[in-house]
Amino acid sequence: MTGGSKKSQKGKSKSNSKSKSESKKKFDFNNFDSRALERDMWILGRLMSGQEFKTVDEYNDFYRKANESGAISNFQPNTVEDHAQYLAYEAFSKEGGERRKIAMQALEISENCPDAYVILAEMERDNKRKIELYTKGVKAGEKVLGKEIFDRNKGKFWGIIETRPYMRAMEGLAGSLWNSGQLDRTQEIYERLMELNPEDNQGNRYPLLLLYMYRKNFEKAKKFLLQYDEDGAEWNYSKALFLFLTSGITLESKIAIRKAFESNKYVPALLLTEGKLPPQGNYITIGEPDEAVSYVMVSRNLWLRELDAIKWLVNEFSAYIGDERKVPGQFRDR
Repeated sequence: MTGGSKKSQKGKSKSNSKSKSESKKKFDFNNFDSRALERDMWILGRLMSGQEFKTVDEYNDFYRKANESGAISNFQPNTVEDHAQYLAYEAFSKEGGERRKIAMQALEISENCPDAYVILAEMERDNKRKIELYTKGVKAGEKVLGKEIFDRNKGKFWGIIETRPYMRAMEGLAGSLWNSGQLDRTQEIYERLMELNPEDNQGNRYPLLLLYMYRKNFEKAKKFLLQYDEDGAEWNYSKALFLFLTSGITLESKIAIRKAFESNKYVPALLLTEGKLPPQGNYITIGEPDEAVSYVMVSRNLWLRELDAIKWLVNEFSAYIGDERKVPGQFRDR
């Protein structure tokens, strides 16, 4: 089973204009890394240090003036840690060798830059090396943030922008540990992330639910499904699988799998695809193939391990689309 963040954000920004007609480049949303957008909010937080706002209007006025005066665009970091993080945000807006180079520059300025380790880990192919880099990122984050912020802000961690590099390093470490078979540690990290940020802006609930089922911890899976009851393809397919594994073919499981098909019809085919999956983009479109790829990347091994479940899915899907001939023969109910 492949672990890791279900929604990768490896940023790319292409620049290849060579003539006046090409000077206005089309913005490639799919290859844009949204993490680069955090920089202005992070800078604003630095500029607001020591400020007290009594009303929302005062805050908005401060932001407007900071933006109009160039205080944000011309921001100069005051500490080595801030300088390194500033470069990390710049790296998120680049691609390939340039991205790696800027991340390395950030670490030369300060070793306490979690996002720089995250960037290098994402570009690394060797999973053992990924674990080493993410681990360094986690430790750097703990050092920069200090113990007090964890105690004081548990439950609303993501809302503090300075915590996000640490959270990204933790998320990446969990996925890489999962890929190496270290499931105890993987579960511990995902649960810690959910404890720090129950609203789960990162989407860690999706792999954690699958991990519970993969380890046959159905009691925790059940509580999790009740806690985060939602309507989306990834949740719907996992909920249907949970119901089948715990209760078999019932009216409830049949309703659940039909609801999953309606939320994304591309998942079944991808679950049965042999070999490599299509590349995952930076953004997920509800109901489209990229959402299906995102889910199947982390769930396919679990589904295929449960042969009765995959046969049930195939039979239900063939009935749903009304043509069993479209289903691979080895997965048909004989």
